[in-house]
Amino acid sequence: MKPVLRNAGLFFMAWIAVMVIFSIANRVTDFDYLWKFFLLPAIFLSLIAGIATWMGHLFKVRRGLNWFFLLAAVALDQGIKAYLFSLNWESLSIPLIEPVFYIEPSHNTLGSYLWVLLGLKKSSHILNIILFSLIGLIFLEIWRFYVIRKRNSFWINGFVHLFLAGLFANLIDNAFRGGSLDYVTIKPFYTFDLKDFYITLCELFLLTELVDNRLLKRLFKMSGEESKRLNRDFLSFVKSDLRRFFRRNNTNPS
Repeated sequence: MKPVLRNAGLFFMAWIAVMVIFSIANRVTDFDYLWKFFLLPAIFLSLIAGIATWMGHLFKVRRGLNWFFLLAAVALDQGIKAYLFSLNWESLSIPLIEPVFYIEPSHNTLGSYLWVLLGLKKSSHILNIILFSLIGLIFLEIWRFYVIRKRNSFWINGFVHLFLAGLFANLIDNAFRGGSLDYVTIKPFYTFDLKDFYITLCELFLLTELVDNRLLKRLFKMSGEESKRLNRDFLSFVKSDLRRFFRRNNTNPS
């Protein structure tokens, strides 16, 4: 019971902390708005944390990627967008929990403010594909490195699956739609979609792994030499891992 409460509290407080920053930055003071904005998503995330903790104790974590989960998660994200695109989505406005949550789709064709600052708006979706593919490769290698050296826990496994589900959905959006169709609006802050929810959960799963395996204390106590050695080991692992991958794919069986 203690891990369930701890992880539920962790998800709860993480949401509250980030939303306090949003509220202060946007000078939101209306109480009727704030309690729904703060508490309802925080309680929802706490329930997810409790269910995930229970599942972590119930199911044994397997090695490798669960491609069925990834396919189902990406299909759900793309299915919702395909349905919205079949409607008159530009004028769609459906209140979910007033005055905070609404279904108000918007087509995000930029993906990153970096391309706007660099004046690269026309080719932004191609740059997004390249950028997020590189990020995906780096995170996949970090996950493999961690699992081999530390442990393959439910939380780190969930982290990489949620991250990859969000990444694949993002790549499909940029490759075939020229950007993402975001549809859930939290007024007055931002609009997001299911893949953004996957990424939010993957961040919370990573935070839980750091706490669960007491990694934050180890990282803070790590000396400069230990940090350099860890970085060297990681770079060496990535080189050998990629070398094995290309060697395996270039080998022609006789």
